[in-house]
Amino acid sequence: MKKRKMSDLPRDVEEEVLCRVPLTSLGLVRSTCRRWNMLSRCDHLFANKHLAHLAAEEAKKKDHPLVVTMMNYRVELMRLDLSNEDKVAVVNPEAKLAGLDQIDVREIFHCDGLFLCIPKEDHYRLLVWNPYWGRGQPRWIEHTHNHDLVDTHLFGRLDRYSYGLGYDSSSHYKILRFIDYPPNFVEFKIYDFNSDSWRILDLPPRPDNWNIKLGERGLSLKGNTYWFASEALNFDAICFLVCFDFTTETFSPPLPLPFEAFPDDTLILSSSSSSSSSVGGEYPPQLVVLFQSMDTLEMEIWISNTTEKPNAALSWNSKVFLSANIKQLIHPHYNFLRKSACFFIDQEKKVAVVFDKNARMGAATRDMAYIFVGGGVDDDGSSSFKQQVVKESAYPFCYSRACYYVPSLVQLN
Repeated sequence: MKKRKMSDLPRDVEEEVLCRVPLTSLGLVRSTCRRWNMLSRCDHLFANKHLAHLAAEEAKKKDHPLVVTMMNYRVELMRLDLSNEDKVAVVNPEAKLAGLDQIDVREIFHCDGLFLCIPKEDHYRLLVWNPYWGRGQPRWIEHTHNHDLVDTHLFGRLDRYSYGLGYDSSSHYKILRFIDYPPNFVEFKIYDFNSDSWRILDLPPRPDNWNIKLGERGLSLKGNTYWFASEALNFDAICFLVCFDFTTETFSPPLPLPFEAFPDDTLILSSSSSSSSSVGGEYPPQLVVLFQSMDTLEMEIWISNTTEKPNAALSWNSKVFLSANIKQLIHPHYNFLRKSACFFIDQEKKVAVVFDKNARMGAATRDMAYIFVGGGVDDDGSSSFKQQVVKESAYPFCYSRACYYVPSLVQLN
């Protein structure tokens, strides 16, 4: 009797088998034979079916959500363990990401399954990439600099640009790159994936005279990007949010925060998620902000209400999601830094995980996860706490980045 091979199976049976391949094994499947490679890369009916199966499998692992991390200049997949609130942990990396496993990345931005990566050494190219499609889909984008202004006002530092990734109402993806350093150097440029070109963005005057400080990180949510901002050249000004709308290619008026914060305070943006958000959890993605007062070192995390329109008035939940006394829990003088720390939350589990270095001023040797459970207004006011070494680090100024990951089928032609 002739031995049957996978390629002898009927197409529907073959698809049913391949649909059960986990995300981290897609690369092996694609390298097995040309037929499977074409099926998983080019057949969108199959890709949608596979994505639905992945979502169903992730629903079974809702206590172990998948996150993308950047540590030691490398991007990896990792899982959290939220199954026991007394033993919340960041587990070992799940997999390296094919396509980025040989590239040193110093900054990463996420928008609906798509990643904008800023290389560590290459200051003249950006990388945009969807992990679902693997090695075959990264897109390198060339960009140039105004060296006269960079040399004069930024000491030649080509790593001082800020970036935003989003899409317009027609789902056309764009990149915003800018220096907002008035009055010496203000430049906003936008890249359109459809035209494969950059152009200068001529923004209208800002009546509130605000600017986005150098090194401020943006957060993409529902196609638009948010940044912290404050009155230009006023180092005691109250901070607020602004939103860039990729459809109108304009910024919103200042949007309020649920507290009074100043430039020396710690402010970090994230987006909300439940442990089942990837399969339609009850909590839709919302803005989340971590605030730590420079004076008291008390940490608070707040969640916004619905943000359907970028220029609409932004409101916040009337109750703080989580608060913690960092002086007592970590160190009497410890504050998370805006540039080095990142965080995410799980609303169902009332968990917050903050990634940061374990020291300052070049002495950091470990990437740490600081895990807070409870501590909201609806609790007794106390939060349980633990800290965990995630990775030994030889790079004190390579800042950790992490975000929930939900695969998508976005392709950039």
